[in-house]
Amino acid sequence: MKLNRTTKGCNDRLPPSFSDVAIYFGNNGFPKKVAEGFYQYYKSKKWRTDKGCPIRNWKVAASNWIWMHQQHKPMTIAIKLRLQFHQQQ
Repeated sequence: MKLNRTTKGCNDRLPPSFSDVAIYFGNNGFPKKVAEGFYQYYKSKKWRTDKGCPIRNWKVAASNWIWMHQQHKPMTIAIKLRLQFHQQQ
C-alpha cells in the first residue's frame, strides 16, 4: 500500500525535504517558521546530533525540537493534546 505523503505527513528518509518537514510541523500545529528553524539547524549539522551521532529518524528529532521549544512558552490545550496524542503513537 502506497502512502500519500500529503495525508500521512512525511516519510523517514534522510535527509528529509523541507516540504516533508513543513508538513510534519503543520500536522502538529506549528507554522512553517518553526519547521524552517528545525530544518536549517539540522541541515547545518549534516543531520547529526549535538554529540555528532547520525540522526536515524528525523521525526524523533522534530518531536524533541517541538518539545524543547515549547517548554518555555505557554501551550494552548490544542497543542498539548496534539503532543500527548503524538507521543502515544
